[in-house]
Amino acid sequence: MGYTKNAISGFSWQTLLKLIQNGLSVIKIFVLARLLSPNDFGMFSLITIALGLVEAFTETGINFTILQSKKSVRYFLDTAWVIAIIRGFIIAILMIILGLFMGSFYNEPLLPTYIAIAALVPLIKGFINPSIVSLHKELLFFKDSVYRLSLSIADVLLAILLGLWLQSFMALVLAMIGTALFEVLISFLFFAAKPTFKYIHSRAQTIYANARWLSISALLSYTHENIDNFILGKTIGTRNLGLYHNGYSIGHKLNYEVAKSAQHGTLPIYTKIAEDKQRLLRAFLRSSAVTLGIAAALSLPLFFFPTSIVRVVLGPEWLQVAPYVPFLALAGFLQAVSVNFSSLLMATKKFKYVNSYLLVTLLVLVPLIVKMSQDDGLMGAALALIISRVISLPLLIWGVRNLFTSS
Repeated sequence: MGYTKNAISGFSWQTLLKLIQNGLSVIKIFVLARLLSPNDFGMFSLITIALGLVEAFTETGINFTILQSKKSVRYFLDTAWVIAIIRGFIIAILMIILGLFMGSFYNEPLLPTYIAIAALVPLIKGFINPSIVSLHKELLFFKDSVYRLSLSIADVLLAILLGLWLQSFMALVLAMIGTALFEVLISFLFFAAKPTFKYIHSRAQTIYANARWLSISALLSYTHENIDNFILGKTIGTRNLGLYHNGYSIGHKLNYEVAKSAQHGTLPIYTKIAEDKQRLLRAFLRSSAVTLGIAAALSLPLFFFPTSIVRVVLGPEWLQVAPYVPFLALAGFLQAVSVNFSSLLMATKKFKYVNSYLLVTLLVLVPLIVKMSQDDGLMGAALALIISRVISLPLLIWGVRNLFTSS
Protein backbone atom coordinates (compact mmCIF):
# COMPACT_ATOMS: atom_id res chain seq x y z
CA MET A 1 0.00 0.00 0.00
CA GLY A 2 1.35 3.43 -0.90
CA TYR A 3 1.29 6.31 1.55
CA THR A 4 2.31 9.20 -0.70
CA LYS A 5 -1.28 10.41 -0.97
CA ASN A 6 -1.69 10.17 2.80
CA ALA A 7 1.56 12.03 3.38
CA ILE A 8 0.55 14.82 1.01
CA SER A 9 -2.89 15.01 2.59
CA GLY A 10 -1.43 15.09 6.08
CA PHE A 11 1.10 17.75 5.23
CA SER A 12 -1.42 19.83 3.29
CA TRP A 13 -4.05 19.86 5.99
CA GLN A 14 -1.53 20.40 8.77
CA THR A 15 0.18 23.20 6.85
CA LEU A 16 -3.19 24.88 6.22
CA LEU A 17 -4.04 24.39 9.89
CA LYS A 18 -0.77 25.97 11.01
CA LEU A 19 -1.20 28.91 8.66
CA ILE A 20 -4.71 29.53 10.02
CA GLN A 21 -3.50 29.04 13.59
CA ASN A 22 -0.67 31.49 13.06
CA GLY A 23 -3.13 33.92 11.51
CA LEU A 24 -5.23 33.59 14.66
CA SER A 25 -2.11 34.04 16.79
CA VAL A 26 -1.27 37.23 14.92
CA ILE A 27 -4.79 38.51 15.64
CA LYS A 28 -4.40 37.58 19.30
CA ILE A 29 -1.00 39.27 19.58
CA PHE A 30 -2.27 42.28 17.60
CA VAL A 31 -5.02 42.85 20.19
CA LEU A 32 -3.21 41.83 23.36
CA ALA A 33 0.02 43.71 22.57
CA ARG A 34 -2.09 46.86 22.71
CA LEU A 35 -3.75 45.88 26.00
CA LEU A 36 -0.91 44.26 27.94
CA SER A 37 2.58 45.45 28.83
CA PRO A 38 5.89 43.67 28.16
CA ASN A 39 5.94 42.85 31.87
CA ASP A 40 2.59 41.03 31.47
CA PHE A 41 3.95 38.90 28.66
CA GLY A 42 7.09 38.24 30.71
CA MET A 43 5.03 36.99 33.66
CA PHE A 44 3.01 34.75 31.36
CA SER A 45 6.25 33.32 29.95
CA LEU A 46 7.41 32.43 33.47
CA ILE A 47 4.10 30.68 34.17
CA THR A 48 4.29 28.64 30.96
CA ILE A 49 7.86 27.66 31.82
CA ALA A 50 6.60 25.97 35.00
CA LEU A 51 3.79 24.22 33.12
CA GLY A 52 5.91 23.00 30.23
CA LEU A 53 8.88 21.90 32.32
CA VAL A 54 6.81 19.67 34.60
CA GLU A 55 4.78 18.30 31.65
CA ALA A 56 7.99 17.35 29.86
CA PHE A 57 9.51 15.81 32.98
CA THR A 58 6.47 13.56 33.46
CA GLU A 59 5.98 12.56 29.80
CA THR A 60 4.53 9.04 29.58
CA GLY A 61 4.50 8.64 25.80
CA ILE A 62 0.85 7.56 25.74
CA ASN A 63 0.00 9.00 22.33
CA PHE A 64 3.30 7.96 20.77
CA THR A 65 2.88 4.39 22.06
CA ILE A 66 -0.66 4.12 20.69
CA LEU A 67 0.49 5.61 17.38
CA GLN A 68 3.33 3.12 16.90
CA SER A 69 1.50 0.06 18.19
CA LYS A 70 -0.27 -2.38 15.85
CA LYS A 71 -3.01 -2.59 18.48
CA SER A 72 -6.16 -0.50 18.18
CA VAL A 73 -6.76 2.67 20.17
CA ARG A 74 -9.58 0.83 21.99
CA TYR A 75 -7.00 -1.66 23.35
CA PHE A 76 -5.17 1.09 25.29
CA LEU A 77 -8.07 3.47 25.90
CA ASP A 78 -9.04 2.81 29.53
CA THR A 79 -5.51 2.35 30.84
CA ALA A 80 -4.22 5.39 28.95
CA TRP A 81 -6.97 7.53 30.47
CA VAL A 82 -6.16 6.40 34.02
CA ILE A 83 -2.46 7.13 33.48
CA ALA A 84 -3.26 10.56 32.01
CA ILE A 85 -5.50 11.50 34.95
CA ILE A 86 -2.89 10.47 37.51
CA ARG A 87 -0.22 12.33 35.54
CA GLY A 88 -2.40 15.45 35.54
CA PHE A 89 -2.61 15.43 39.33
CA ILE A 90 1.15 14.86 39.64
CA ILE A 91 1.92 17.73 37.27
CA ALA A 92 -0.37 20.08 39.21
CA ILE A 93 1.32 19.24 42.51
CA LEU A 94 4.82 19.58 41.05
CA MET A 95 3.90 22.92 39.47
CA ILE A 96 2.83 24.31 42.82
CA ILE A 97 6.11 23.18 44.38
CA LEU A 98 8.15 24.57 41.48
CA GLY A 99 6.24 27.85 41.73
CA LEU A 100 7.53 28.38 45.26
CA PHE A 101 11.12 28.14 44.00
CA MET A 102 10.48 30.33 40.96
CA GLY A 103 8.90 33.12 43.01
CA SER A 104 12.12 33.43 44.99
CA PHE A 105 14.42 32.90 42.00
CA TYR A 106 12.82 35.67 39.93
CA ASN A 107 12.00 37.88 42.91
CA GLU A 108 8.29 37.82 42.00
CA PRO A 109 6.35 37.26 45.26
CA LEU A 110 3.00 36.61 43.54
CA LEU A 111 4.37 34.21 40.93
CA PRO A 112 3.70 31.06 43.07
CA THR A 113 0.02 32.03 43.30
CA TYR A 114 -0.26 32.54 39.55
CA ILE A 115 1.48 29.22 38.85
CA ALA A 116 -0.86 27.46 41.31
CA ILE A 117 -3.84 28.80 39.34
CA ALA A 118 -2.23 27.65 36.06
CA ALA A 119 -1.79 24.19 37.61
CA LEU A 120 -5.49 23.66 36.87
CA VAL A 121 -4.56 23.29 33.19
CA PRO A 122 -2.79 19.88 33.41
CA LEU A 123 -5.28 18.74 36.05
CA ILE A 124 -8.15 19.33 33.63
CA LYS A 125 -6.32 18.07 30.54
CA GLY A 126 -5.67 14.74 32.25
CA PHE A 127 -9.36 13.93 31.69
CA ILE A 128 -9.21 14.35 27.88
CA ASN A 129 -10.51 11.30 26.04
CA PRO A 130 -7.45 9.45 24.61
CA SER A 131 -9.57 8.55 21.56
CA ILE A 132 -8.37 11.78 19.96
CA VAL A 133 -5.15 9.99 18.95
CA SER A 134 -7.22 7.82 16.59
CA LEU A 135 -7.40 10.76 14.18
CA HIS A 136 -3.62 10.71 13.88
CA LYS A 137 -3.22 6.94 13.93
CA GLU A 138 -5.85 6.37 11.24
CA LEU A 139 -4.50 9.24 9.07
CA LEU A 140 -7.74 11.22 9.36
CA PHE A 141 -5.87 14.46 8.84
CA PHE A 142 -8.82 16.65 7.85
CA LYS A 143 -10.78 15.74 10.98
CA ASP A 144 -7.63 16.11 13.07
CA SER A 145 -7.07 19.60 11.65
CA VAL A 146 -10.67 20.63 12.34
CA TYR A 147 -10.38 19.34 15.91
CA ARG A 148 -7.16 21.24 16.57
CA LEU A 149 -8.44 24.38 14.87
CA SER A 150 -11.46 24.43 17.18
CA LEU A 151 -9.06 24.51 20.15
CA SER A 152 -7.10 27.40 18.63
CA ILE A 153 -10.28 29.37 18.00
CA ALA A 154 -11.42 28.79 21.58
CA ASP A 155 -8.05 29.93 22.95
CA VAL A 156 -7.92 33.08 20.82
CA LEU A 157 -11.51 34.11 21.56
CA LEU A 158 -11.10 33.54 25.29
CA ALA A 159 -7.73 35.34 25.42
CA ILE A 160 -9.05 38.40 23.57
CA LEU A 161 -12.34 38.63 25.49
CA LEU A 162 -10.62 38.14 28.85
CA GLY A 163 -7.84 40.52 27.81
CA LEU A 164 -10.36 43.25 27.02
CA TRP A 165 -11.98 42.65 30.40
CA LEU A 166 -9.00 42.10 32.72
CA GLN A 167 -6.17 43.85 30.82
CA SER A 168 -3.76 41.58 32.68
CA PHE A 169 -1.65 38.51 31.85
CA MET A 170 -4.16 36.51 33.88
CA ALA A 171 -6.37 36.70 30.79
CA LEU A 172 -3.88 34.39 29.05
CA VAL A 173 -3.80 32.00 32.02
CA LEU A 174 -7.58 31.84 32.28
CA ALA A 175 -7.80 31.32 28.51
CA MET A 176 -5.57 28.23 28.86
CA ILE A 177 -7.85 26.89 31.61
CA GLY A 178 -10.98 27.57 29.53
CA THR A 179 -9.47 25.92 26.46
CA ALA A 180 -8.55 22.84 28.51
CA LEU A 181 -12.15 22.53 29.70
CA PHE A 182 -13.37 22.94 26.12
CA GLU A 183 -11.04 20.17 24.90
CA VAL A 184 -12.22 17.73 27.56
CA LEU A 185 -15.81 18.46 26.55
CA ILE A 186 -15.40 18.00 22.80
CA SER A 187 -13.15 14.93 23.23
CA PHE A 188 -16.13 13.15 24.78
CA LEU A 189 -18.80 14.66 22.53
CA PHE A 190 -17.17 13.86 19.20
CA PHE A 191 -15.67 10.41 19.78
CA ALA A 192 -17.84 7.32 20.07
CA ALA A 193 -15.23 5.39 22.09
CA LYS A 194 -15.42 6.55 25.71
CA PRO A 195 -12.85 5.50 28.34
CA THR A 196 -13.69 4.04 31.71
CA PHE A 197 -11.57 4.24 34.85
CA LYS A 198 -9.95 0.82 34.41
CA TYR A 199 -6.23 0.10 34.75
CA ILE A 200 -4.76 -2.98 33.05
CA HIS A 201 -1.17 -3.53 34.14
CA SER A 202 0.06 -5.36 31.04
CA ARG A 203 -1.14 -2.55 28.77
CA ALA A 204 0.36 0.06 31.06
CA GLN A 205 3.70 -1.74 30.82
CA THR A 206 3.66 -1.30 27.05
CA ILE A 207 3.21 2.44 27.54
CA TYR A 208 5.90 2.61 30.22
CA ALA A 209 8.36 0.71 28.01
CA ASN A 210 8.44 3.71 25.69
CA ALA A 211 8.25 6.24 28.51
CA ARG A 212 11.93 6.08 29.51
CA TRP A 213 13.37 7.28 26.22
CA LEU A 214 10.41 9.49 25.38
CA SER A 215 10.59 11.19 28.80
CA ILE A 216 14.25 11.97 28.23
CA SER A 217 13.50 13.25 24.73
CA ALA A 218 10.51 15.28 25.90
CA LEU A 219 12.42 16.83 28.79
CA LEU A 220 15.44 17.65 26.65
CA SER A 221 13.21 18.96 23.85
CA TYR A 222 11.22 21.20 26.15
CA THR A 223 14.35 22.47 27.88
CA HIS A 224 15.97 23.04 24.48
CA GLU A 225 12.98 25.13 23.38
CA ASN A 226 12.45 27.07 26.62
CA ILE A 227 15.74 27.34 28.51
CA ASP A 228 16.20 30.75 26.90
CA ASN A 229 13.05 32.07 28.62
CA PHE A 230 14.09 30.53 31.94
CA ILE A 231 17.51 32.20 31.84
CA LEU A 232 16.44 35.51 30.32
CA GLY A 233 13.81 36.03 33.02
CA LYS A 234 16.74 36.19 35.41
CA THR A 235 19.47 37.88 33.35
CA ILE A 236 17.47 40.65 31.64
CA GLY A 237 14.31 40.85 33.79
CA THR A 238 10.62 40.18 33.33
CA ARG A 239 9.92 43.22 31.15
CA ASN A 240 12.66 42.40 28.65
CA LEU A 241 11.55 38.78 28.70
CA GLY A 242 8.14 40.03 27.58
CA LEU A 243 9.78 41.87 24.66
CA TYR A 244 11.65 38.70 23.77
CA HIS A 245 8.44 36.64 24.03
CA ASN A 246 6.65 38.66 21.35
CA GLY A 247 9.75 39.06 19.18
CA TYR A 248 10.12 35.29 19.31
CA SER A 249 6.45 34.84 18.39
CA ILE A 250 6.92 36.92 15.25
CA GLY A 251 10.42 35.89 14.18
CA HIS A 252 10.79 32.30 15.28
CA LYS A 253 7.48 30.58 15.85
CA LEU A 254 6.07 30.38 12.31
CA ASN A 255 9.07 28.42 10.96
CA TYR A 256 8.90 26.06 13.90
CA GLU A 257 5.15 25.53 13.52
CA VAL A 258 5.49 24.70 9.81
CA ALA A 259 8.09 22.06 10.68
CA LYS A 260 5.86 20.67 13.42
CA SER A 261 2.94 20.46 11.01
CA ALA A 262 5.10 18.45 8.62
CA GLN A 263 6.17 16.23 11.51
CA HIS A 264 2.57 15.64 12.49
CA GLY A 265 1.71 14.54 8.96
CA THR A 266 4.81 12.48 8.21
CA LEU A 267 5.44 10.76 11.56
CA PRO A 268 2.65 8.15 11.18
CA ILE A 269 3.77 7.56 7.58
CA TYR A 270 7.40 7.07 8.58
CA THR A 271 6.37 4.54 11.25
CA LYS A 272 4.44 2.49 8.67
CA ILE A 273 7.30 2.29 6.13
CA ALA A 274 10.22 2.24 8.58
CA GLU A 275 11.38 -1.20 7.40
CA ASP A 276 11.59 -0.19 3.74
CA LYS A 277 14.67 2.05 3.60
CA GLN A 278 14.23 3.10 -0.02
CA ARG A 279 10.63 4.23 0.43
CA LEU A 280 11.56 5.89 3.69
CA LEU A 281 14.40 7.83 2.05
CA ARG A 282 12.16 9.02 -0.79
CA ALA A 283 9.47 10.12 1.65
CA PHE A 284 12.03 11.94 3.80
CA LEU A 285 13.63 13.79 0.87
CA ARG A 286 10.27 14.92 -0.49
CA SER A 287 9.06 16.07 2.90
CA SER A 288 12.33 17.88 3.59
CA ALA A 289 12.27 19.76 0.29
CA VAL A 290 8.71 21.01 0.80
CA THR A 291 8.99 21.77 4.53
CA LEU A 292 12.29 23.64 4.40
CA GLY A 293 11.30 25.42 1.20
CA ILE A 294 8.20 26.82 2.89
CA ALA A 295 10.17 27.71 6.03
CA ALA A 296 12.76 29.58 3.96
CA ALA A 297 10.07 31.48 2.07
CA LEU A 298 8.36 32.50 5.31
CA SER A 299 11.66 33.81 6.69
CA LEU A 300 12.40 36.23 3.85
CA PRO A 301 9.92 38.99 4.82
CA LEU A 302 11.26 38.85 8.38
CA PHE A 303 14.79 39.51 7.08
CA PHE A 304 13.84 42.40 4.82
CA PHE A 305 10.92 44.12 6.59
CA PRO A 306 11.23 43.47 10.35
CA THR A 307 10.36 47.02 11.39
CA SER A 308 7.22 47.17 9.26
CA ILE A 309 6.07 43.76 10.50
CA VAL A 310 6.60 44.67 14.15
CA ARG A 311 4.83 48.00 13.69
CA VAL A 312 1.76 46.35 12.12
CA VAL A 313 1.52 43.28 14.37
CA LEU A 314 2.61 44.62 17.76
CA GLY A 315 2.34 48.37 17.43
CA PRO A 316 4.89 51.21 17.52
CA GLU A 317 5.59 50.83 21.24
CA TRP A 318 7.23 47.45 20.51
CA LEU A 319 9.62 48.64 17.79
CA GLN A 320 12.68 48.04 19.94
CA VAL A 321 12.37 44.30 19.19
CA ALA A 322 12.57 44.82 15.40
CA PRO A 323 16.41 44.59 15.13
CA TYR A 324 16.34 41.10 16.68
CA VAL A 325 13.55 39.64 14.52
CA PRO A 326 15.80 38.58 11.57
CA PHE A 327 18.13 36.72 13.93
CA LEU A 328 15.21 35.00 15.64
CA ALA A 329 13.90 34.06 12.17
CA LEU A 330 17.24 32.41 11.35
CA ALA A 331 17.15 30.55 14.68
CA GLY A 332 13.62 29.43 13.81
CA PHE A 333 14.71 28.13 10.43
CA LEU A 334 17.52 26.14 12.05
CA GLN A 335 15.02 24.65 14.46
CA ALA A 336 12.75 23.75 11.54
CA VAL A 337 15.68 21.83 10.05
CA SER A 338 16.27 20.00 13.33
CA VAL A 339 12.56 19.09 13.70
CA ASN A 340 12.59 17.74 10.16
CA PHE A 341 15.49 15.39 10.93
CA SER A 342 14.23 14.52 14.42
CA SER A 343 10.85 13.40 13.08
CA LEU A 344 12.48 10.69 11.00
CA LEU A 345 14.76 9.56 13.82
CA MET A 346 11.90 9.45 16.34
CA ALA A 347 9.70 7.43 13.99
CA THR A 348 12.48 4.84 13.57
CA LYS A 349 13.20 4.83 17.34
CA LYS A 350 16.69 6.30 16.93
CA PHE A 351 16.24 8.26 20.13
CA LYS A 352 19.94 8.41 20.96
CA TYR A 353 20.69 10.77 18.08
CA VAL A 354 17.82 13.10 18.96
CA ASN A 355 18.73 13.11 22.63
CA SER A 356 22.41 13.69 21.83
CA TYR A 357 21.50 16.67 19.64
CA LEU A 358 19.27 18.17 22.32
CA LEU A 359 21.85 17.60 25.07
CA VAL A 360 24.72 19.15 23.11
CA THR A 361 22.52 22.12 22.15
CA LEU A 362 21.74 22.71 25.81
CA LEU A 363 25.35 22.36 26.93
CA VAL A 364 26.39 24.95 24.37
CA LEU A 365 23.36 27.25 24.74
CA VAL A 366 23.23 27.66 28.52
CA PRO A 367 26.65 29.29 29.08
CA LEU A 368 26.35 31.22 25.82
CA ILE A 369 22.97 32.74 26.55
CA VAL A 370 23.90 33.61 30.14
CA LYS A 371 27.05 35.44 29.02
CA MET A 372 25.75 36.94 25.77
CA SER A 373 22.42 38.15 27.18
CA GLN A 374 24.22 39.85 30.04
CA ASP A 375 26.59 41.55 27.59
CA ASP A 376 24.28 42.30 24.65
CA GLY A 377 20.72 41.80 25.90
CA LEU A 378 18.18 40.45 23.41
CA MET A 379 20.66 40.46 20.52
CA GLY A 380 23.03 38.28 22.52
CA ALA A 381 20.19 35.87 23.29
CA ALA A 382 19.24 35.54 19.60
CA LEU A 383 22.87 34.96 18.56
CA ALA A 384 23.31 32.34 21.28
CA LEU A 385 20.34 30.41 19.86
CA ILE A 386 21.84 30.46 16.37
CA ILE A 387 25.34 29.40 17.45
CA SER A 388 24.14 26.50 19.63
CA ARG A 389 21.94 25.08 16.87
CA VAL A 390 24.62 25.35 14.19
CA ILE A 391 27.10 23.49 16.39
CA SER A 392 24.76 20.61 17.29
CA LEU A 393 22.91 20.11 13.98
CA PRO A 394 25.61 17.76 12.52
CA LEU A 395 24.59 15.16 15.13
CA LEU A 396 21.15 14.83 13.53
CA ILE A 397 22.62 14.74 10.04
CA TRP A 398 24.97 11.97 11.17
CA GLY A 399 22.06 10.03 12.70
CA VAL A 400 20.03 10.18 9.47
CA ARG A 401 23.07 9.18 7.43
CA ASN A 402 23.67 6.16 9.67
CA LEU A 403 19.98 5.21 9.44
CA PHE A 404 20.19 4.84 5.68
CA THR A 405 23.73 3.43 5.37
CA SER A 406 23.49 0.76 8.07
CA SER A 407 22.32 -2.68 7.01
